[in-house]
Amino acid sequence: MTEELKKMVVETVQEGFMKAERPSEVAKYIRQKCDESPEGKFWNVVVGRDYGSDVTHMAKRYVSIRFRDMFVLVWKSG
Repeated sequence: MTEELKKMVVETVQEGFMKAERPSEVAKYIRQKCDESPEGKFWNVVVGRDYGSDVTHMAKRYVSIRFRDMFVLVWKSG
């Protein structure tokens, strides 16, 4: 992921945790903001403390972030 795109996603993750309480609400917020970005739609987001994942994503369009005690996966597909 480019540094510029990663910065945008990290800022969006921080905003999401400030505006929402439940992980599902945080994920929805992050996805909406990413879909509105110049990168376009088809973003996917998982937020939680404990999960496994196996995803297919576009090249250089995947990031895993730890924020406080939560983990966030953000990736673009299609």
